[in-house]
Amino acid sequence: MVRIKRSIYLTVLIVLAIAVGVGAYFTFRGPSGNGREFSENYHFSFENGFQNWQSNGTDLKNPPVEWSIDLSDNLTSHGETAVKFYLSNLNDAGKIWLERPFVVEPNTNYLVDISYDFASADYGDINLWTIITGVHGKPPRTADDLKFQGDTGNGADSNVGFKWMNKHYRLTIESGWKGEIYVTLGVWGTWETSRIYFIDNVRINIEET
Repeated sequence: MVRIKRSIYLTVLIVLAIAVGVGAYFTFRGPSGNGREFSENYHFSFENGFQNWQSNGTDLKNPPVEWSIDLSDNLTSHGETAVKFYLSNLNDAGKIWLERPFVVEPNTNYLVDISYDFASADYGDINLWTIITGVHGKPPRTADDLKFQGDTGNGADSNVGFKWMNKHYRLTIESGWKGEIYVTLGVWGTWETSRIYFIDNVRINIEET
């Protein structure tokens, strides 16, 4: 009888140990077991304002450059509002962008998936501008802080006006000690002219790696 009780007792202990182990596994690795503890999704269609996105720019002097980043209903891909970027790039160097902080764990690596609709009237392969899209551990303030992702061409061979395209980037970043990462969206004027672009339907997924 004593041996049977001991056997039952040991069986219960083993079952409890397995349950605790499985619970810890899912607690620390998540239900999918892929090692990602943090995952957040965001969507911005700018129907309710800028939603904590701030405009910024650099290399906008010598001579002074006119620029603006405003909400507009002139051209949209989702809803009734988009963001309009205007840059009169007379100094052949201007860079303007939206930036937004996201609260995460400090000093941690993240995979950031960025998708948005981008409208451009730039066609052909000559005199195209450059797209700014990046993630940062602190607010970018100079050209060296920015990330560049290809050109603004809309794929047309002739002037067809503005054309919407989907831009999609997967980037990695280590958050700063304050527990923030910054996402930037914008354009770099690489040709001396004035141009307008639109951004809408921004989707961002942030996952701990």
